Amino acid sequence: MRERGVPLRVAGGLCALLLVGTALFDVRQSAASGTGEQEKLLLIAPAAPGGGWDTLAREMQNGLREEDIRFNVEVRNAEGAGGTIGLAQVVNREGQHTVMSMTGLGMVGAVETTGSPYTMDDITPIAQLASEYQVVVVPADSPYESLDDLAENWASQEGTLPVAGGSMGGVDQIFAGRVARSMDLSPAEINYLPYSGGGEVLTSLLSGTAAVGFSSLSDFADQVGDGGPLRVLAVSSPERLEGLDAPTMLEEGYDVEMSNWRGVIAPPGLTDAEVEALEEQVRELVESPSWADTLERNRWTDTYQGREEFTAFLEEEVVATQETIEELGL
Repeated sequence: MRERGVPLRVAGGLCALLLVGTALFDVRQSAASGTGEQEKLLLIAPAAPGGGWDTLAREMQNGLREEDIRFNVEVRNAEGAGGTIGLAQVVNREGQHTVMSMTGLGMVGAVETTGSPYTMDDITPIAQLASEYQVVVVPADSPYESLDDLAENWASQEGTLPVAGGSMGGVDQIFAGRVARSMDLSPAEINYLPYSGGGEVLTSLLSGTAAVGFSSLSDFADQVGDGGPLRVLAVSSPERLEGLDAPTMLEEGYDVEMSNWRGVIAPPGLTDAEVEALEEQVRELVESPSWADTLERNRWTDTYQGREEFTAFLEEEVVATQETIEELGL
């Protein structure tokens, strides 16, 4: 019996060595990639399915796979509190280099209005990806033909003129506040009607509940132009946008340039090499043909910024947003 057991023990030992060797090979392969490409990349969309951040996350997931940059990519929604629930999840994953979250101006504003225990100082900026510009819209039969018309009338009924946009403290209200300020009006006096989405803002405008709407161009893109029910008074871009017959606010003499930008952030506590690896993967994606198609399909403007530029931009956005939120009295 002992003699037969010897070959069995030897065979078992060889199998064990083979398993250990395979495991070590997998570890070496993962380490050699520098980014853990054998590991799952988690993209957090800090909003409900179907929203802008969710769309961005899923477009990134598809692009990373299509361009053979990362295949094992999961999108997970973490909705609530203007994106700060997702922000908390990122911060609490300190040191995890296989996690990124969508971010944007809405999250920056929500940090200031929701009492979030975490701020943009608690994360690692990676890159800005794209932007949507804001528009001031009115019904097609509105007496307001220009921003000057709106400014004059708004001044005469500063606290009563009903203006519509997205949720309280969100991008649209921040935009409305900056427009009011550019017209020498008090942002805190705006009669702002908050809605959950562009469809409700459209209904409010067409029903006469609101006289003016503030939102991203994509919310109204199909409603403006020849024969459309809405008219764009101005857009917040630095230059006129192709395909949109409307002046910029700067062109009209109002000092407002603003975008509903979207980017990606990572947890704190990453090494320089880990951060650089994530930045490189994002850069590779945004330079790809599939991403160019993504921008066109979603009507996004390419405003890519690498980590260094995005970090500086984010610091400026936080300060500007804090000022506007304070002026709005939120």
